[in-house]
Amino acid sequence: MSPPGLKRRLLAGFGANTFSRLSTTLTQIFSVPVFLSHWGVHVYGEWILLNTIPSYLGLSDVGFGSVAGNEMTMLVAAQDLTEALVVFQSVWVLTTVITSVVGVLLIVAAWLLPLGTWLNMHYISATDARLIVLLLGLAVLLGMQETLFQAAFRCVGKYPLGTMAKSLVVLAAFLSTMIGVGLGLSPLPVAALYVSVNAVGVLALWTLLRREVPWIRFGIHHARWSVIRRLTGPALSFMSFPLVNAMNLQGILVVIGYVMGPIAVVTFNTARTISRSAAQGMNLINNSIWPEMSAAFGRGAMGTARMLHRRACQISLLLCLGITFVVALLGDWIWKVWTVGKVPTDPVLLNIMLLQMVISAFWFTSSVVPMATNQHQRMARAMLAATCLALVLAWVLMHVSGLGLRGAAIALAAGDLFTASYVLRESLQLLDDTPRDFMRSMLDLSLLPRVWRRSKVPVGNQE
Repeated sequence: MSPPGLKRRLLAGFGANTFSRLSTTLTQIFSVPVFLSHWGVHVYGEWILLNTIPSYLGLSDVGFGSVAGNEMTMLVAAQDLTEALVVFQSVWVLTTVITSVVGVLLIVAAWLLPLGTWLNMHYISATDARLIVLLLGLAVLLGMQETLFQAAFRCVGKYPLGTMAKSLVVLAAFLSTMIGVGLGLSPLPVAALYVSVNAVGVLALWTLLRREVPWIRFGIHHARWSVIRRLTGPALSFMSFPLVNAMNLQGILVVIGYVMGPIAVVTFNTARTISRSAAQGMNLINNSIWPEMSAAFGRGAMGTARMLHRRACQISLLLCLGITFVVALLGDWIWKVWTVGKVPTDPVLLNIMLLQMVISAFWFTSSVVPMATNQHQRMARAMLAATCLALVLAWVLMHVSGLGLRGAAIALAAGDLFTASYVLRESLQLLDDTPRDFMRSMLDLSLLPRVWRRSKVPVGNQE
């Protein structure tokens, strides 16, 4: 049988992730015209430049928040609240030390380095630029604390609540910023307003966490250096994933630009954007099943874990196939309309990239299993190696007569094929599943219609 409330939590998690994704998308869409209409392109451009510096501070979190969330979820599922508190306080102490050190270094760097000169600032004064970087950096460092709060919500099955609360804080910070810009405030007061709302948000999240998870306590009494040392390996491995993503998204564009020039970059990037229509949906599925996968492993409920993996992969694959079919029919038309006919279309290139998307549907969703159980180190190395080899292969194939950009797409598809075979094999081993049973489950559509029936829980422990 499935654990009580599993279906409700999955649906709530999916809804919370959808709200979070929509909020982020809307802020990105509506912020540009507001900034441009009130500040103009020059001030807004300098604001973007100043924003890029604090954004790199988020890398100092490494991956301890994600690893702590996995570990705490498995421990709580095993009814070991004491050890879960040890993990929380250990990672909280480490996070606090890191943010304090980074904060001091940021203050020193911002005051000693000629940021205004380096960034070629003309409309924002050097003093204001320093203060804006400091304020925005503080907001990023506060976000590192929020990551650990999310881990605490996740470990007790309240991931949807934590995600929704965090999304509301992000939305409130955005709205306050837009109001400040609309009222005619200059960049420095807007930065101060943004940080103030985030600080209030952190306090609100902490208050909510203390109410919903009363056994979580801040302090150093339960912190253990041995726990930090044990989690360091998995945390550092998490850094590979944003690197792989950056190499996939940006690295290939650098290779294409070097070999074929900027027009080819625009053509390839347009085709990739259209072909990746299903990526957001797969992200929502992954984020929704992640905490439940950790909990299932913590309870030793391998039947539930196998079922979650199979159903998630099946839904991702069906979603990807459905969108691929639509894009295959309308992609050429979408391409022409979207680019106002100024970017040359290549239906073959688009079809190859659609095939790559279908292949990635397997490994992308399946990767949740090792990542949710802190057993992702080997997978991270394999993915990094596959991405590097795909970039080299792309460079070679683009020099082949008659291939050009299609060679780059073939290389990425080959890299995803290798990644899919490795990740799927790794996940099936962790789940004690077999390739034959897994593939048979992909063809079994009998459970899907039951998702919306109340009489049966469709995510039960079924083989």
